[in-house]
Amino acid sequence: MSLSALAIVGRHRTPFYMRDFTIDADNLSSFGIYGQGGLSEAEFFGDHFGIADDEAIEKTSSAWPCNLHHQFLLQAACDQLEEALREGRWRPNGSGADACWVGSVMTSDNYKAFAYVTTNVRYISLIEDEIASDNPQVLKSHDNDLKNLFANIHRLYTDHLLNPFASLNSKITSKRFDLGVIHLADKFNGR
Repeated sequence: MSLSALAIVGRHRTPFYMRDFTIDADNLSSFGIYGQGGLSEAEFFGDHFGIADDEAIEKTSSAWPCNLHHQFLLQAACDQLEEALREGRWRPNGSGADACWVGSVMTSDNYKAFAYVTTNVRYISLIEDEIASDNPQVLKSHDNDLKNLFANIHRLYTDHLLNPFASLNSKITSKRFDLGVIHLADKFNGR
């Protein structure tokens, strides 16, 4: 189980932060995340409708340090989370980190998306789950590790908002916040 990507999204689906934590995240653009054949994202995903032109994709790709495939999965997980919240399938229970924990919201390929919801912010993570465990104790341990990770990221976000120069409801550009999240992700991933 390793953290592959993280998104922090506002209440009105505005992305505040998105990052990729895969080992080769920095090398994605040089190698080409869609193989050595030099396919563009639109060609790879089969954009037959002309919705995603190369210029728009380049702008999106450079806006966040997160590969496009992970961005698509995070967006789909955000859709699933919003649907669950709208339909009332999730209600806060417990206190502290447990009150904000939603749990698994989506499964795709070899990724699982987990969510953590606060009053104004939604935290969504993509976890690469190589081995699906049927052992309830192992699953509970993984959930507790994720809850702690989300609670610590929420603490970093709160500290970021306490900065008088931070803008509310906008992209997080703080190096301190980014380095803090990277440190938490590396610790979670055992690096």
